[in-house]
Amino acid sequence: MRAVEPKLSRYLHHAAAKRGVPLSGTFELSPCCNMDCRMCYVRKTRREVESEGGEIPREKWLSLAEECRKAGTLFLLLTGGEPFLYPGFRELYQELSKMGFMVSMNTNGTMITEDTVSWLSEMPPARMNITLYGASNETYSRLCRNPNGYTQTVRAVRMLKEAGISVKLNASMTPYNIDDLDGIYKTAEELDVYVQASAYMYPPVRKSEDNIGRGDRFYPEEAGKREAEIDRKRLTPEQFQMRREKIQKDILEAPPGPAEQYEQGEPMRCRAGRTSFWINWKGEMTPCGMMVTPAAYPFRDGLMPAWMELREKTEKILLPVGCRQCRMKDLCPVCAASVYTETGRFDEVPQYLCHMTRAKLEHTIEMRN
Repeated sequence: MRAVEPKLSRYLHHAAAKRGVPLSGTFELSPCCNMDCRMCYVRKTRREVESEGGEIPREKWLSLAEECRKAGTLFLLLTGGEPFLYPGFRELYQELSKMGFMVSMNTNGTMITEDTVSWLSEMPPARMNITLYGASNETYSRLCRNPNGYTQTVRAVRMLKEAGISVKLNASMTPYNIDDLDGIYKTAEELDVYVQASAYMYPPVRKSEDNIGRGDRFYPEEAGKREAEIDRKRLTPEQFQMRREKIQKDILEAPPGPAEQYEQGEPMRCRAGRTSFWINWKGEMTPCGMMVTPAAYPFRDGLMPAWMELREKTEKILLPVGCRQCRMKDLCPVCAASVYTETGRFDEVPQYLCHMTRAKLEHTIEMRN
């Protein structure tokens, strides 16, 4: 099973990019979470949040949402931390749904009860994105410091599916849960839910600039090996074999040709800052949730002035020249967010990704279906 974006969504984003429309947005309501995952980039305690001014009130989010609606925003993602911990979350969700947004949520799933599913069913979200951190309560205890997390999450997925609510699973693979990779895919199969796994963890720069290029994660070569294993699980045998052949022919064995010289790197290729935005719990608008810069301030300046400022700043970002010339670039997760969090700049080659991608390609060739 694979998650495929609807053609209509791709068309709308393409049209929005031409017109400068903020088609898709994320409201990061709170950094508070009932779990404490080792690699988290945003979590804060309630006391820390209050010491920094507290969360933005629901009325202000709703007022900004109205500006988003008028500007053409259609897709709205609610996230945290854990969004279900945000005071008045149910009322906020219901009001946003009434406005006509296609609302999705990022959640760890552990706080979802029968009552939650009941009121969600009245106005179902477009999708629930639930992170599955392991295949046992022991793993949840080790990674997330929640000894009942697996049971709670699986129960939530079952209830949501029984209610006809769309669910997608995400899996963040780390040294603390990698032994559960097979179990995670088995759980997803039993639940009949698509799972998207990744062994690359962005450095948690949002917690501290001191974390640039650092994190509680795999060494790059190990991350590459695990990424290859994930590819083998998510692709059909035919697709995986085609990938192996392409890597062998076009990257590893291709004779060196004349190196094309570029004066500057490529601009951002994703939707961040072009058709989508992220507004964090402090009210800062950035292209995506992993980035701390550039930033604009919609609660202070208004949605559209902030959006136009963010678009202008985003257009000036150029990725490293070395990445543009690299043969591996189409199979590398290099982007503005990964470059900045790895190096503290947008124009420096992120060596972690270079080593990770090279290891991924080599392990892919070594594997057999």
